[in-house]
Amino acid sequence: MNIDNTKEFCIRIYVFGTLRKGERLEFYMDDRNYKGLYYTKGQLMKAENGSVYIDFSDKDTVTIGELYEVDFACLQRINHLEAISGEFPKGYDLAVMPVWKQNKEEGYTFNSESKTDAFFYQRRNRPFKILNGDYTADFEPVTEIRKLLNSVLDKKISPVEVLEFYKKKLKNINF
Repeated sequence: MNIDNTKEFCIRIYVFGTLRKGERLEFYMDDRNYKGLYYTKGQLMKAENGSVYIDFSDKDTVTIGELYEVDFACLQRINHLEAISGEFPKGYDLAVMPVWKQNKEEGYTFNSESKTDAFFYQRRNRPFKILNGDYTADFEPVTEIRKLLNSVLDKKISPVEVLEFYKKKLKNINF
């Protein structure tokens, strides 16, 4: 049995700007895999060029966004927009952060029981570092995710497995 994991909705991604419902770039998202409103720690900021990002130094504020589970094609579209195209001048990198499901009755709590991890695009505030010091061996997250999805043919990969793979790859980079 061969499973094409690139077509499975196994990539959990958090969006908080123009990709949200009702915003100008919402068409990039696959609406049928919308998981709801979520929040994370940090202050939502707007840059001079209109792009938004999260300032993680402010731990007493929340940023509200939406959680989706998307397939690899959707991740590629978002990656093209956020990291490659001229829309936002190559100013974002794929990263992982904790998010919590929004529940208006409970307010904003950051308890570990209801936390989940998700991919998001983090603003690049400084020149991009090639962490391993070797340009030819640089870690390109979307390429590595594609390799994982194409390497497992006997089972569906879960969103948690994709996130854990990514975190493990980051830990194995020589600094």
